[in-house]
Amino acid sequence: EKDKAMFGGREVKGKTLAVIGLGHIGSSTAVDAAKLGMKTVGYDPALSIESALKLPRTIKLTDSIVSAVQQADYISINIPYIKGEGGTHGIIGKDVISNMKPDAVLLNFARGELVDSEAMKEFLDGGNGKYVSDFPDDLLWDHKNAIILPHLGASTEEAEDAAASMAAETIKNFLEKGTIVNSVNFPETSLPDRPENAVRFVCVNQNLPGMLAHITEAFAKANLNILQQINHSRGEIAYNVMDVDITDHDDVLSFKEVQEVITMQEG
Repeated sequence: EKDKAMFGGREVKGKTLAVIGLGHIGSSTAVDAAKLGMKTVGYDPALSIESALKLPRTIKLTDSIVSAVQQADYISINIPYIKGEGGTHGIIGKDVISNMKPDAVLLNFARGELVDSEAMKEFLDGGNGKYVSDFPDDLLWDHKNAIILPHLGASTEEAEDAAASMAAETIKNFLEKGTIVNSVNFPETSLPDRPENAVRFVCVNQNLPGMLAHITEAFAKANLNILQQINHSRGEIAYNVMDVDITDHDDVLSFKEVQEVITMQEG
């Protein structure tokens, strides 16, 4: 009884949780936090309608990671790791960490490379903040204010079955509908079911000015009418889905010619 002070903590009710990344996991985290009586703040520049509908009504959305973390007691990272220019390597860097409350707790169960280790060590050295992760780091794994847990994601039979089922369903939806979800480098894209008198084209190109115009022009020159289309981009990648009217176009040749024209476009 006299030693229980050694294990003192703080309640999460009434505290503020910042959720960085509001996809499937991030939105679920925000919902669960709200049920625990926490205030929630979120940031996601690519928030989908599907994920937005799952969010608690009380969540406050911000326009930057810095804005999200400034008043947060807890911060949960739920974004994919993307290498290269415009990626997410070290996205939780000194500019973000320096704006965190001195006793903030950063929860990173996404990827270790998302956090700038040196900036995080400086933060942990200077205050009562905590870093909780399941990714060991040479600088942080033995820090007194770091809690490193075993990386046990999808380590149950049920989770492995669910992951395999999700992967198969994701590929099936892409092949049948051109839908993209849960991708680490392509934009999430979904178009309503195609009309009966249409065929669906998908086109991947560099995210450059004028590319969409070149693609639609190729269909126009072939006298093919686009009934509906969607264009999303993520970084350097642009992804297009188009439903093209096949009325009076039952020959394969006209579609093959359009495909050749688009394929020869630079970019």
